[in-house]
Formats: sequence, structure tokens, C-alpha cells
Amino acid sequence: MRGDADVLIVGPAALRAAVTEALPRCRSVAVDSLLGGVWTAGQQSFGGVIVAYMAGPRLLSALRAVRHVAPQARVVVAVPPAEEPNARQALDAGADEYVIEPLTRSDLEAALQIAPQPPLEDDTPAVPSVEEVVQLSDVLKHLGEGPAATLVRLAGLVQSAFDAESVAVQIDDYSATAGQPDQPVLREPIRRAEAVVGRLALGRRRGGTYAADDARRLEDYARLIEAVVAQAREQQHWQELAWHDDLSGLRNRRYFETKLDELLTHATAERQRLTVLLFDIDGFKGYNDHYGHDTGDALIREVAALLTRCSREQDVVARYGGDEFAVILWDAEKPRVPGSQHPHDPIALADRFRDAIGKHEFKCLGPDAPGPVTISGGLACFPWDGKTRAEVMRAADDGLLAAKRTGKNRIALANGGSATPEVPPPTAE
Repeated sequence: MRGDADVLIVGPAALRAAVTEALPRCRSVAVDSLLGGVWTAGQQSFGGVIVAYMAGPRLLSALRAVRHVAPQARVVVAVPPAEEPNARQALDAGADEYVIEPLTRSDLEAALQIAPQPPLEDDTPAVPSVEEVVQLSDVLKHLGEGPAATLVRLAGLVQSAFDAESVAVQIDDYSATAGQPDQPVLREPIRRAEAVVGRLALGRRRGGTYAADDARRLEDYARLIEAVVAQAREQQHWQELAWHDDLSGLRNRRYFETKLDELLTHATAERQRLTVLLFDIDGFKGYNDHYGHDTGDALIREVAALLTRCSREQDVVARYGGDEFAVILWDAEKPRVPGSQHPHDPIALADRFRDAIGKHEFKCLGPDAPGPVTISGGLACFPWDGKTRAEVMRAADDGLLAAKRTGKNRIALANGGSATPEVPPPTAE
């Protein structure tokens, strides 16, 4: 394995820091979880894979999987001293070697079969400043905001580190700048394996000119950007999966509650309105009993598709559980003033949902459907019906129960008012 090859590090931040310090010439990609490590190992060519030791079958399964998807890589397990007697199991599962913590450069080079590097001409290592470390910590803390926002922060980090008047960085489909646009003075390609996937460019330095060592530092930052953006992309991917409802394709309850908390905080600070619609499908158990659960699932998917088409861009639509759906109807309106009333626009939007579902011919039910599919729901508005998520959702649920008691196929307000005129009960029971 070459001394500048790509190394995949699977484990906590302490392992990443130790490997990066011991092998500064290697380009590293780091992931936290064993599952993420297996996936990443199969997506990119690595010369070596270093995995943190953990007891149990998960590690052994992961090592077998890594060996399968990356047969060319040297697979090494980093083992605490007390666990060395158990490290042989890792070798049996597919690891090439293990190293004992704390990690040393010589141990890693031997395990990964890296030829020892000759000493650098300048034996004074470039140590990042405290400000650089603090800024990088801030970047890593906000990885959950996604690759685009992460790249903006990285551009600011590079500008500060090099005291540059401007920085332009592009990787994959993302780009960001810091400072006023200027003609680039230093450029560095951003690589993933052997492929160029982006560019990093610095404008003039604010004071003086760049030093000879700055070109090498820029190369290090190019590698850092690729690794950090990859981490942000992976975190966003897993976050999307965690907030996604597989059956309906909508957001799930976890995302809905997180977003509702966020919007309630914003609405409180800005004196804005926010309304929640909570509804379910009338007689859904009857559809399941008569047509079967596969048809019930298909009915949920069709209702979800209708909701998505009827919603506005800013609405948050989620499957709340079972056949229950929840919608946040929110606008960046003007702040409330004394005498403000319960808003009427959400009532119209809720009825638009109800009408669209009632008029839709659900293909999953076929031509012998007992009647139109109907919904019943409750509307609760911040701050009139509640000031916290629990209060607003309780009020919306009270409205839903009131709508069920008074005939179904209607939307009821949390305060006891009616958003929908009296209608006959649905025939599909």
C-alpha cells in the first residue's frame, strides 16, 4: 500500500484523530458506524480499512462484509490492550491484522504494509491554530444541516486559515464562497480516490503574499473538505431515512414533532400563527377487514399522494401513525396584533384536503367501492388553542374526536366550533 493511499476509518472521533496524526500522508475518510463503514467501503477504493474493536457479533459480521466488498484493502482492527486475547476472532472474520492502542505510526505502517516515509525536508510540522480548531469543531457540530451549509462553513474556515481576501470552493453539485470574489492566486483540485470532484481556490492574501508551505496546506484542506462534505452527506442520508415513513412516502411522526417544536419556537419569537390539522380515514378498519391489509396500505399511499398534491410548499405533511395524518399549516405572515382572530385560511385548506379525498376515485378499492373515502379531523391553532407541542396536538386530537362524534366526514375546530357543515356519515364502515 502506498503511503498516500486512501484509508477508511470506522469508529469514534478519537480513533480518527489517532490515525490522522500517525499517518499524515494518507488520505482518510471517517465514518462512525459499522454499517456506514461497510457501505462506504463498497463505494470507494481504499488501500486500508481501520476498524475500532467492539465485542460481539456485529464487529465480526461487519469485518466479513468489508472483506467481501473491499477485497483489495488491508483490514486492520484497533484493539484496546485488555481486549488483545479476543482480537484473534477479528482475524478469523477477515481482518488482516490488529494493532494495540495507543496507536503508533510504526505499528500502523506495518499492519497496513505502508513503506516508511522519509523525513520531510522541513521537519517542523504545520500545527493548526486554536482558531482553526475551534472553527472546524463548529463545522463538525453542524453537519446535520447538510452538505451545502457545511461547505459554506468550510469556505469561511479556509478564508480564516489562509487570511485570504476570498475563497471559492466547489465539490460535486455544491459550491460556496467567502469574501469578495477575486482572481484566484492559489488553486487545488479536490479529489475522491483518483477522480477530481471539485476545486478549491484562494484569492489574494489580505496581508503580504502566500508562503511556499501554503500550497501543501491547501492540499490538506482540499482533502479535509472532501472528507467533511462526505460526512455531511452521509449524515443527511441517514437523517432522511430516520425521518421518512416507508409506507406513505411522507415524513414520519418523529420529523413532524421535531419540526413542530422548531416552528412553535419561531412563531413565539415572531408573534406568528401556526395551525395543525390532525385527521384520519373514516372507517379505515372496515377497509382493512373487507379488502385486506394490502389494500389498506394502498389506500394510505393514495391518500398521502393526494395530500402532497394539495399541500403548499411550506406545509409539513406527515403520517402520524396508522391511518392518522398530521399537517402543519404555517405561513411567514405579519406578526399578530391585539384583536387577532383564529385564522380562516387553514380552515379552507383543511376542507380542500377533505374535498380532494372525497372526490377521488381510489383505484385500490376498485369499481365496487361502498362509497367515497372520507376523513375526519381536528384543527388547532397556536396560540389560541395551545402554546406547546403537547397542548396544540391535544387540542387537535380533541377536535378530531369531536368530528367523529358528530357524524364524521368533517373538520372540527379545537375550541368546539365547526369548520365543516353537517354531512351524512360515510357509508364505508
